[in-house]
Amino acid sequence: MNEPLLCSSAPALPERYIEPIAMEGDLDLNAPPTLKIEPLAIRHLQQLQMSSEAGQLSRLQAALLGDWLARIEQRFPDLLPSRSPRCLVALEDMHLVAAVVVRPYNRRGSCWSVQVPEVLSSSTTCSVRNIQLNLLQQALQLGSPLVRSWVVRCPVADADRVALMRELGFQPLRSLQAWHPPDSCSAAVADPDLPEGLSWQAINRRTAQLLWPIELGGSFSHLRQITDRHWLDLLDRTGPGCGVLLAEDAVLAGCLQLGEGGRGDQLELLRDLAWDPRLEEALPALLKRIQRDASPSMLITALEDEPLSDVLLAEGWQRGDEQLLLGRSMWRRQTSPRNLQLVRPLGQVFSRLRPGQAPLPTPSLGRR
Repeated sequence: MNEPLLCSSAPALPERYIEPIAMEGDLDLNAPPTLKIEPLAIRHLQQLQMSSEAGQLSRLQAALLGDWLARIEQRFPDLLPSRSPRCLVALEDMHLVAAVVVRPYNRRGSCWSVQVPEVLSSSTTCSVRNIQLNLLQQALQLGSPLVRSWVVRCPVADADRVALMRELGFQPLRSLQAWHPPDSCSAAVADPDLPEGLSWQAINRRTAQLLWPIELGGSFSHLRQITDRHWLDLLDRTGPGCGVLLAEDAVLAGCLQLGEGGRGDQLELLRDLAWDPRLEEALPALLKRIQRDASPSMLITALEDEPLSDVLLAEGWQRGDEQLLLGRSMWRRQTSPRNLQLVRPLGQVFSRLRPGQAPLPTPSLGRR
């Protein structure tokens, strides 16, 4: 088997690295004998129902259904877009101890997002970090050979989580700022008035194409290469509170569900690179509308966006954790298809001399 190569910094790769790694069975997990990693199954839900962690049952039931659908999507990638998550569980002496859910990051299924595994019960022989490491190693093998890259979002302050993902080959790609909504409830407030000439529209095929340049403007080329997204992927990030702020056909800002994590109560607020003065009057009304329609638990913005941060602070939003979006690309070294023939028959060598033809005149570079 060819040696895997991790691509973490170069924005463009030579042609010999363009084939995705065949991940199935490549990793040696070195898991303890008592620890076993399996895809989520019905028997695991039955075990969870009888434990103290039964509150996770409904979420894992949805993950099990998504796992079945994801297997069908990966069998027919040209017909079905990748939308469904997959789930792996860790068993210690046949006792359910942890689970990890991974989900597609784009419709093509070439990039997936992963979360740090969730501990469901205490372990007696394995450390939490060892369980998480083995679960993540196995999760990164799912989807071969279509999955070429992975992303994960981690709080900067969680040094253990960041170190775990860095150990698995993830590299920082983007810095984000989390915001928590004000305590005041605005559920009964009518639609706040936007400045004249501005409108708030739902995300559809037309507005998604208008918002797409702003989505691209917030990331550099290497991040775009890893995520491998298309404007159609924005259609999968809509929900309550999501939309586009338009000035005729120009997009000033947009609100989307986060592309990783699969939680509808976490939104991302985007704006154009150039600060439009109309945003100072439009954003307060827009934030009230988002809070009323979605009741988000968290709003994500770019870390370095100081003008947007000033508006959020003025509206009572509380600054939360700084977060990192990390990514990993997995590539396999592909041998060059060129077969250089160093030894040639003498007949082929002398045939190029063409002794039967008149010699061509050689230009002279001397003085005339």
